[in-house]
Amino acid sequence: MNAPTQRFLSLGAGVQSSTLLLLAVLGRIPRFDAAIFADTSWEPRAVYRHLRHLTSIAERAGIDVVRVRAGDIRADALDPAHRFASMPLFTLGRNGERGMARRQC
Repeated sequence: MNAPTQRFLSLGAGVQSSTLLLLAVLGRIPRFDAAIFADTSWEPRAVYRHLRHLTSIAERAGIDVVRVRAGDIRADALDPAHRFASMPLFTLGRNGERGMARRQC
């Protein structure tokens, strides 16, 4: 016996994932069981405002929006105890040369 397939959306709250969520709410594409927002804790206010709006729409359609968090990306990036950056950080040198800080995933 096959287990039922579950559908999840990785919701970044940008144009593409927001559109997919809204299309599912309207029944234009198969419905998602949940939309998952991976919260960096450092998104612009507009992203969090938009996420609240999307959450309201999705929940009325019976789609859960799950917010997950595994720390604060800004605090991690600025932590002097970390030897390497955990995200891509771009640099601009005194003479205009561009670079990227050493990173480790």
